[in-house]
Amino acid sequence: MTADQAATEAAQPLRRLLHGETRPDVDALDGLLDTPPFTRSAPPYGPDRHTRTYDRLRALGEWVGGVKALQQDPAKLLAVLEWSAIVDPALFLAGTVQYAVCVSAITELGRPGPYLGPLMDEVDRHETFGSIMITEIGRGNSHLATRTEARFDPATREFTLRTPDPGAAKFMAHVAGTGRAHMAIVYARLLLGSQECGVFPFAVRIRDGDRVTEGVHITELPETTSVPLNYALVTFDNTRVPYDGWLHDDASITPDGEFSDPLGDPDRRLVRSLSVSSNASTGAASALTAAARAAVTIGIRHSQQRLTMGRLRANLPVLHYRTQQEALYGVLAEVYACSFLVTRVKAQYVRQRSARTDLPESQRPVWAPWASVSREQALTKAAATRVLQNAAGVCRERAGAQGLLTVNRLLEYEGLAQVFQAAAGDNLLIRLDAGKQLVEDLTHTVPVPTTVDDLTSPDGVLALALLRERGLLTELRGRVDGAPVEEKTAFETWNPLLPDLVTLADAHQQRLLLEAFAEAVAEADSASTGTEGTPHLTALHALYALYALNSLEQSLSWHLESGSLTSSDATRVHRERDRALDAVHPHLAVLLDGFALPDARLRAPMAEQDVVAALFASGGPTP
Repeated sequence: MTADQAATEAAQPLRRLLHGETRPDVDALDGLLDTPPFTRSAPPYGPDRHTRTYDRLRALGEWVGGVKALQQDPAKLLAVLEWSAIVDPALFLAGTVQYAVCVSAITELGRPGPYLGPLMDEVDRHETFGSIMITEIGRGNSHLATRTEARFDPATREFTLRTPDPGAAKFMAHVAGTGRAHMAIVYARLLLGSQECGVFPFAVRIRDGDRVTEGVHITELPETTSVPLNYALVTFDNTRVPYDGWLHDDASITPDGEFSDPLGDPDRRLVRSLSVSSNASTGAASALTAAARAAVTIGIRHSQQRLTMGRLRANLPVLHYRTQQEALYGVLAEVYACSFLVTRVKAQYVRQRSARTDLPESQRPVWAPWASVSREQALTKAAATRVLQNAAGVCRERAGAQGLLTVNRLLEYEGLAQVFQAAAGDNLLIRLDAGKQLVEDLTHTVPVPTTVDDLTSPDGVLALALLRERGLLTELRGRVDGAPVEEKTAFETWNPLLPDLVTLADAHQQRLLLEAFAEAVAEADSASTGTEGTPHLTALHALYALYALNSLEQSLSWHLESGSLTSSDATRVHRERDRALDAVHPHLAVLLDGFALPDARLRAPMAEQDVVAALFASGGPTP
């Protein structure tokens, strides 16, 4: 058995921890990589690039049996999104909107009739491609104050969509001309005469090839190199939508024109109308973390093979330098932690996919609806975005000029993270809403940390993380309770606390990551009773220790200020972290093999054994 084969064999338990026991056969999708849509080259952006993206989306959809099939298998849906994020971020974004948002909205909220049924069939066959129209360009937090109107016509039982002014134009929908048919899920205020009925989604045909639907006006936006798609501004001028294009859930309009909604509350209706964001949040968290695994694999492989001629010692792989280890092993540990949290969230999502629960009063949105749909899913998506941005950015920086070549993928992954700072829910708004929920929801408590002898051990770090979160939560609740309500508006009360709400949300998120890592280690230990010396256990414990100490270093100032740690404790944290770096180094092969990423899926010359030959092969002849 070769060293590579031994590492792969040792990594099997890690693969099960990272990907689950019943992971769909995502490796079968690699067969697509040899088909024309995936072998054809295209410029970094522009019409030819967009054409290739939709050709790939069609090929992917046909390969998996259509979008309806994916709706019946949420685990497979997530696996497909993970695969596409690694292979082509633009394909992933278009696929997320098509599969996890548009089709899910129609399936979960729609009642197909003579208009919606055929439209759904076209989307299923990839004859029509879906987009999402929520954000309006003129004002921030537009999700909470949608201005696009959908007025009901009782005579025809149709709706007419209208944009009241240019500031209400829908922003960043990918429906600019590609020669293909496009539809969109459009969010609008439902109006019956002078009655405001809440925000609902509508399934709207936007264009059939080059013919734009009557009443729809499309302005193509300038190109972007971060996940390029055919983005546009869209306005509506009495665009007609049949009754079953209204994705009305359990709401209805009687033949006499009487509106009824069992939810009975505009905020609850808004959150329910945007409930498909659960699919987008979980899909994004899963896929961004998969892209982070790819980025750190590329970065570490390159550093293992990149020989340096520094005068301390010539012909030494750059990964032997402490600066490189500190940067790359740190992001490797972050990616593992995020992967374990995402695995937990994915399992919950698959179990609860068909569940529908009412929202408690404390979960009404203030800045955006995403945390109200699912706080843990939204926060996990925010965590995955941060981890991908850090992993791709650090690996690009540590690769020197090679990191700047798009063929080496790191810029693409970094661009994906940049887009998802706002896509599937703005991360800052998610953290603000989550922090406010944690403060106001008195049923939410932080477990009392256990007493731990060694505060620099992973158990000790988790106990300190709980202590910090409890301290931040208690302080914020005290400041809110102590505010003279009669003298202050809600803005005056909360605005000074906003940075602290974000800090609390981040502390809660960090605790979830530590707990997920701890649970994975405990599961691995339990499954390997009597074989403590196995390579995957040694590797996992070493990486967990590094992650815990890195996490503690980031919060040292709070602990020093609060007195939970002393300056001598802080010195010991730094010293133990150095030892943890040394402990991770021998186990890189097992830890990277745990990601289960075939070379064909990565397609990065700088990650190949012969980097020089791979880079020459990736270029074209000089004209």
